[in-house]
Amino acid sequence: MQQLMIDTATWLKESGSTQWGDILEGKDVHQLRDRIRDGEVFVLCDADEQLAAAFILRKTASEWDAGLWRNQKQVPARYLHRLMIARKYAGQNLSLTLLDWASGESQRIGYDWLRLDCIASNQKLNTLYQLAGFTKCETVDGFCIYEKRTKE
Repeated sequence: MQQLMIDTATWLKESGSTQWGDILEGKDVHQLRDRIRDGEVFVLCDADEQLAAAFILRKTASEWDAGLWRNQKQVPARYLHRLMIARKYAGQNLSLTLLDWASGESQRIGYDWLRLDCIASNQKLNTLYQLAGFTKCETVDGFCIYEKRTKE
């Protein structure tokens, strides 16, 4: 999974984005080992057991999340981070499938909301989240914050 994060961060940088630059600097702002220990990392492997995608689905807000969501109603929500798709699976709508699964999984274990964020300048990612049914709440410190109700 570490290599997928590095590959994704490199691809983002080559695409002109500064998002995930911390990974290329050797920083682990999401404490990946802790997320794995807490059962908050989800992976998808292909038929050959090669890593195709992964993401973090936190059960509680991190300090980062709390800072971004400070002006929003604080409700029990899951927070999605580091959605990564291996480049060979890009363009197959896998991101939409995983976002839908994360929403369903959040609902299954009793969360009414799924939240995420992305850098405001990444138009492609902002569009993806809107296509996946997320509502943009506001822009905070250069990041767009989105949420999706998991229960109707």
